[in-house]
Amino acid sequence: MSERPVAAEVYDEDWIAAAWGEGRNRELLSDQPLRPRPRLARAMELVQLRPGLPLLDLACGRGEVLALAAAAGAEAVGIDFSSAAIDFARRVRQVRSKSLPIGASYHLARADATRLPFASGSFARVTLLDIVEHLLPEQLDTMLHEVHRVLSPGGFVVIHTLPNRWVYEVLYPLARRLRPALPANPRSEFERQIHINEQDLPRLHCTLTRCGLTHHLWLEQHIAAQARWNRGLDAYGDNRDSVYPALAGVAGRVLEWLSLTPAGLLLCNDIFAVAWKGPRPPDLPDMPHAWSEQLACLLPVKQQPKSNREPG
Repeated sequence: MSERPVAAEVYDEDWIAAAWGEGRNRELLSDQPLRPRPRLARAMELVQLRPGLPLLDLACGRGEVLALAAAAGAEAVGIDFSSAAIDFARRVRQVRSKSLPIGASYHLARADATRLPFASGSFARVTLLDIVEHLLPEQLDTMLHEVHRVLSPGGFVVIHTLPNRWVYEVLYPLARRLRPALPANPRSEFERQIHINEQDLPRLHCTLTRCGLTHHLWLEQHIAAQARWNRGLDAYGDNRDSVYPALAGVAGRVLEWLSLTPAGLLLCNDIFAVAWKGPRPPDLPDMPHAWSEQLACLLPVKQQPKSNREPG
């Protein structure tokens, strides 16, 4: 892994286009009803939105979480340290704020997730969706301590990170033996630049524990649903263009079925967690028991790999 933080300038307009696709970006900037991608829809289900809920979205990117939260009546706040991301999210807010319910609010600020400009106990929900893998371990620890500080009693954090390192380090090399034409590195060009702290179950478990956050951690399989969601729409110019068509049909359904077995530890690429401080909150969402994941969290944490940029 890189030993240097990712610069804010890396997250520019080209990154926004590559990460989400031009078609989906145009859709978000329109007044069309929001149709979030499957893994984001799952994360928002875990958040349990309601009117008046104070929510903080860290690394808000395009502002999609904020648009969804404000549409449900929440008091949504988003920060990002990328000026390009904040500019895009402000354009989204300009369009989406016209139809918000009474009492909803929608705020954006450029800020560093390791130095949150908010009072302690300010938010009942904090969302960390696809930020964990972008931070050096020491940055991640600092951010999680800040999250612990701004989280209100009885509140909780919803976390999503991708990829599950076990998929790339164990399963993918086996897949290349069967199909040598697969690229040496499954990551896109942008991912090789910005994924400096990819996670597995025991590593994320240890990090959350070290930062004082009680948590429930599990894996889910969303790539096939993502392929169906994107069918016939955006081309991304990376590995998704070959993977999505292959998984939009029967092969994807088989993958989803296999992912419900213990093989899911190596097949599921989406890591979810719900975390809190102090006593267990009374209104936690329903979460899978995930016995195999809980056992996997007890495995020793491997030393952080030096780089994900070289073919492997």
